[in-house]
Amino acid sequence: MQLTRRTALQGLGLTSLFATSAGRASAVFAGDCHPRLLVVHLRGGLDALAALPPHGDPDFRRLRGRAREVDASDDAFGVKLDPLFALHPALEPLAPFYSAGELLILPATGIPDIGKSHDAAQRVLFDGHVDGGDFGWPGRAASVLSQGRQTIWRAAPADLSNDVLFDLVLANPGFDIARLCLGEASGSAGDAVQTLLARRHALSAASFAAAATSAAQALSRPDGPRVALLQLDGIDTHVAQGERLSATLGTLARGVVAFSEAAAAIWRQTAVLGITEFGRSIHFNEQGGTDHGSASVAFLMGGAIAGGRIAGRWPGLAAGQLHDGTDLAVTTDVRSIINAVLKDHLGLSSQAMATVAPNASGLQAIKGLFQI
Repeated sequence: MQLTRRTALQGLGLTSLFATSAGRASAVFAGDCHPRLLVVHLRGGLDALAALPPHGDPDFRRLRGRAREVDASDDAFGVKLDPLFALHPALEPLAPFYSAGELLILPATGIPDIGKSHDAAQRVLFDGHVDGGDFGWPGRAASVLSQGRQTIWRAAPADLSNDVLFDLVLANPGFDIARLCLGEASGSAGDAVQTLLARRHALSAASFAAAATSAAQALSRPDGPRVALLQLDGIDTHVAQGERLSATLGTLARGVVAFSEAAAAIWRQTAVLGITEFGRSIHFNEQGGTDHGSASVAFLMGGAIAGGRIAGRWPGLAAGQLHDGTDLAVTTDVRSIINAVLKDHLGLSSQAMATVAPNASGLQAIKGLFQI
């Protein structure tokens, strides 16, 4: 069966709701052509080689052949997009958007020489403190677009304690931390770990999908905000990355599909930007996780996107092509993508850019990311 946006929505139980709400909302908001933006902060540093496996790179199997998300069969790569890249199997619900020209993926993105501190990298990425104040450039852009009348729509911050808890539980199996957290004395320690992981992932998935739907509803109001901000945790995988990241990427995929359904009336003028502060190390550590790295991957999705393709230059994975011999090298400064989003999609002037996103305003915006 051909995988389309309709079959993806059917698989998520959203088709009937899509048809009903889209028709009703389109009639109400037919005259609303203002651009909308959803920023999804993949907080913690996303592993690009897991999210977008470069199956066609001759060095990929050598470096990641023993990873849980990669085995000897081609099916392990998920959905192949072109001769070089595939989507992680958990991101398969996004494949129909790629086929429809509504998903654009930019590999090897990052901030050159930013270092490996979450806080420092996030402050540069967002031109400010994303957890407070004006919420960085997304918050300032929302204010400019509404002339100060409407602030950014933002969900509650991601619960970063999940990443810390999982690292403690999985790295210290002899301490029975999982059973202590669950308050259960029965069952094996291994069963307790799986139960704890399953409960936390289910809670995170439900919370993110609900927040994505609420964001779409807020952006769809004619008098509502033009910009929304979501955060997703479960990305900072220092321990046992395979299963944990797979669950998180599934949460991401289902959440943005739910957003697209709820934003049906404004989908043609909407862009979803998925970004992270940095990538992960090429090699796995001794605990089956990855440590902080350099380049990652960025996603643009929506009816306003000129997608259905991979953009940017792939640096390669040969020893001489890695950054400091350990990381995927940055070939696209993520701030040039942000520049394009603010200028070419939201329509901010150069003067406004200097205030909204000074770190990005000095860079050349990448052209051709949006529908003309």
